Amino acid sequence: MSGATIQAVIFDMDGVLTDSEPLINAAAVAMFRERGLGVQTEDFLPFIGTGEDRYLGGVAERYGFPLDLPGAKKRTYEIYLALVPTRLAAFPGAQALVHACRAAGLKLAVASSADWIKIEANLRKIGLPPELWDAIVTGEDVGSKKPAPDIFLAAARKLGLPPGACTVVEDAVNGVQAAKAAGMRCVAVAQSFMPELLQAADLVRGTIADVTLPDLSGPWANAESALPPRLPIADLATPEPEGAPGPAPGPWGFWATVGFGLLIALAFVGAQMACGVGYTIAGRILRFRFDVRHIEQNGAFLALATLFTTVTTVGLCWLFAWVRQGIKAGDYLAVRRIDRRTLLKFCLALIALGVVSDGLTWLLGRPIVPEFMVRVYATAGFPPLLWLALIVAGPIAEETFFRGFLFAGFARSPLKGGGAIVLTALLWSVIHQQYDVYGVVSIFVAGLLLGYARLRTNSLFPSIAMHALMNLIATVETVISLRFFDGKL
Repeated sequence: MSGATIQAVIFDMDGVLTDSEPLINAAAVAMFRERGLGVQTEDFLPFIGTGEDRYLGGVAERYGFPLDLPGAKKRTYEIYLALVPTRLAAFPGAQALVHACRAAGLKLAVASSADWIKIEANLRKIGLPPELWDAIVTGEDVGSKKPAPDIFLAAARKLGLPPGACTVVEDAVNGVQAAKAAGMRCVAVAQSFMPELLQAADLVRGTIADVTLPDLSGPWANAESALPPRLPIADLATPEPEGAPGPAPGPWGFWATVGFGLLIALAFVGAQMACGVGYTIAGRILRFRFDVRHIEQNGAFLALATLFTTVTTVGLCWLFAWVRQGIKAGDYLAVRRIDRRTLLKFCLALIALGVVSDGLTWLLGRPIVPEFMVRVYATAGFPPLLWLALIVAGPIAEETFFRGFLFAGFARSPLKGGGAIVLTALLWSVIHQQYDVYGVVSIFVAGLLLGYARLRTNSLFPSIAMHALMNLIATVETVISLRFFDGKL
């Protein structure tokens, strides 16, 4: 290929001519947040250069999040275009290189995976309007996006030139792969990715300002400049090969999650048994009376055991998340803040479910307050401790385990988000053996709502808040039942 005469230069746009990656990233994050899913900046790294369909859809797939792609893309562009007038700029040297190519008699093309609405806005803002170019190919013009070669081959056809007569200027791993697959020379500018990730290009330069006309015409191979400056987004993580969700660092897989989950469950049982032994010994020493045969229904014991096992459960969940390489424990367990409006919406949904559940229970002639709760509260000894255990500690422990650790692993498996919702709700319900079948089914239904909130928001906080609210309502109903209905409500 070194003997071919270069007659045209094909420029990628985002990350090559203009510093637009942080803007489209901010717009995409904002769009997902509006829909109730909290995503991270680095989630988009594997999909840079693949076009907005894959850029948004790939992240949604990772979280198992149902997304109306046309509507999501439309809203993302609305947010993006509002940022363009004040925050978009050309990279230093971009205009000079384009005009130097034109002055040298080279044909010019833009080949970007973005849609036309974004390309036109960007080019006009940076002073390189569409009419300046001999050809423009968008992601809407080809069937397969980068790293497939289609977009560069389409540009060559529009220019009326063979691929070997074209040099591509790219910034992304995806784009470099596409250019080489098209049989074109490629100059990579390390403005978005580290230079060592771009070595498939014929030449790597630090910035577009470092690229010269001789660089575009060759011959050369794998020459590299000094370490270049990079966009902040590239410092967040080492990107994987682009174009598919790929094996990016994330939660443990299904079977590892099951294995660690069993260890946590065994540790929980062990901690509860140890607490039972300690409580029994203390009872004999201090001479307070309780029925050892039904210790699990003793409110004072239940409060102490819940507080003790919460430390064990949360600690092990955090540990097994922390030892997983490539993801922070907080991100693994979805410890992410969400806006108050979204939190309130899900809490109101929980209240509505509680009203429907209590109404159905009453219509079936069943007690609204289970007998188990009546016995627990009657033997609480010091009620504030029981309230602390039921309304604070219990929800934190159970949600960290079920909607935190287990949910993350199941959602990453072939079960995806929907399967994770159902499976965690099922597992959560079956541990409540203190209730009859009707009670277990009711808990399962509540678990589906908690899992849905976890999936929609990508945060553990809504499910913790809803779980706490559910226990608060149940505890208040129990107090009312004991005080005004002799425990028969």
